[in-house]
Amino acid sequence: MEPTYLPEFRDIRWRWIGYGASALVVLGTAFAFTQDIERKQDVRCEIVSPSEIKVQGESGLVAAIYVQPPARVEAGQPLFRLERDLSLARGGLRRDAFDAQVRDEARRAADARYAQQRVDLNAQLATARSGEASRRAELAELDVQGAQNVQLIAESGRKLARLSTVSDYVTADRIEQARADLHQSHIARAESAARRQQTLAAIADLRNTQTALTAQLGELEAGHARDLQDADARFEQTRRDATISAPKRGVVTFSRLVPGSMLQASDIAMVIVTDSAQPLRAELRIPSRRRGFVREGQIVHLKFDAFPYAKFGSYEARIDSISRTTVGAAAPAPTPGVDAAAKPGADAADQGDAYVAWVTLRGRTFDYGNQRFDILPGMQATASIVVERRTIAEWVLEPLFKIMRG
Repeated sequence: MEPTYLPEFRDIRWRWIGYGASALVVLGTAFAFTQDIERKQDVRCEIVSPSEIKVQGESGLVAAIYVQPPARVEAGQPLFRLERDLSLARGGLRRDAFDAQVRDEARRAADARYAQQRVDLNAQLATARSGEASRRAELAELDVQGAQNVQLIAESGRKLARLSTVSDYVTADRIEQARADLHQSHIARAESAARRQQTLAAIADLRNTQTALTAQLGELEAGHARDLQDADARFEQTRRDATISAPKRGVVTFSRLVPGSMLQASDIAMVIVTDSAQPLRAELRIPSRRRGFVREGQIVHLKFDAFPYAKFGSYEARIDSISRTTVGAAAPAPTPGVDAAAKPGADAADQGDAYVAWVTLRGRTFDYGNQRFDILPGMQATASIVVERRTIAEWVLEPLFKIMRG
């Protein structure tokens, strides 16, 4: 077998050019099979503060403002009052004043009914108690009378016994009279016992009446409280004015309220910061078709709209968590320098529901050289996420790899 020699390129004077080109091809091929290329996906994100509460969604005329920045507020403390109904009611009164007058009249009527019924029930209760007292006095007299009747029966019995022992020496009329007296004493005792039972029954009825009257007084109290609550509830249902209170304890850092101005539901009335030490976070919306390439702990680079990327560079952060389900798509923020109307064929798959990823920033400033710029809640940014890594050969030979995989 004859040895194979490298071509000498005798037809080309500069044969070393051929050698160099061959070496470049070999090196390029090796580089294409070993060097990875990252494919990145830019998604919109917004900087949010977990400790920031935006008072929003209320509308009306600002009638009163109770706090101003940088006041510290407690949970439930009134912040401001809105008037929503400026129409006039009957008599030229403003609607809120008329509703308050109707409520006060309803409360006064409820108080009057309550007072009258309470007086009647207390009178009946006092009558029942006095009747019970008289019946108990009568019962005491009957007890005394009963004791006397027992004593009379005993005396009559002894008298009859004495007369019976000396029946030979006394007339029969006296014995019969003694027997009649004994019988009459038994009758009197029986009548006294019957009257005592009747008195006890009357006392029990009076006590039951008192119990029923006491229960009616309790029901009257509850009914009165319910009537007052109904009057207040009707007033609250018809009242359109609103007093807004602080949802949590914190410091008011922003207020756009001006007395006499109209507040719209889309306006942010106030901003309350509950804990300024909590770090800022970025909310990323990951398209559904890119979710499989994004994982927790992955590094992303944030390009703030306020700090142009070409000059200031990006801000490195790490993904903390990703939602397990999609959420409704929010209105996309406009990209600087890009006309949305000029992209009618934008990626439709990225416009639908998306997964939400959270990124915690390592600080509240953006460092550029010796300068530090504040990162504020609400700032818009673009997050660059690596969604795929391939070698150059895989990109170039992708159709062939598809055929081989198939």
